[in-house]
Amino acid sequence: MKIKKILLTVLVLFLTLGMKFYRYNPQTGQWVELTELNEYGSVEVAGEGTGGYCNKSVWDAGVSVKTTFEVPPELSFTKTAEAVTSNITTLPDGTFKVPNKQYAEWQVRIELTSDSTINSVIVTDNFGGEFGVELISVSRGSVDFEYQGETHKVQLEWTIGDNFSGTATLLLKVYTDKNSAGKQEFTSSGTHILNSGSVLKYRVGNTQHSVTVPKIEVISNGS
Repeated sequence: MKIKKILLTVLVLFLTLGMKFYRYNPQTGQWVELTELNEYGSVEVAGEGTGGYCNKSVWDAGVSVKTTFEVPPELSFTKTAEAVTSNITTLPDGTFKVPNKQYAEWQVRIELTSDSTINSVIVTDNFGGEFGVELISVSRGSVDFEYQGETHKVQLEWTIGDNFSGTATLLLKVYTDKNSAGKQEFTSSGTHILNSGSVLKYRVGNTQHSVTVPKIEVISNGS
């Protein structure tokens, strides 16, 4: 109750200063001015424009300052890569470093968690032509691979479908492949895209949503 009073005081203060809060209801696709606390007693200031935060009512709030109050997350979408072979060095920024012309292997984990039901759920991703990709396991839905061009770049499509809630996990084996001449990648030094940013698309009501996570890079050199 004390926290709720504090939040209400902050909200009144911001409204007094002329700031306006809006909540977005994806079921209707409409923005509505927020003049009081929601039913969970929380208020969010998501930064300039409309932020990518949701509370349990699937409402966003956007104002012209950069502060965030308590906002219970509703949806989590993550991608991580873990080095399997010992010749891979993980740099502080998350980039990987490997020697040229040596086999290297990672386990890539893509995970989606949603507290409420979402529909038309699909995840796509693209992998560099220097890499091979194999499915280890998938906890829900189906996975399809498509191979593009002379280097057989892998395009992944993970279809989860409708009425999804809870957690779904996809595990992949990703490794440096051999090129068309039979030589082990990487054959030259440089920065390579292990995979581009995974893209999640889903629907709430009649509103389509999209979330993208960052790409994963690998630096190769002669040492």
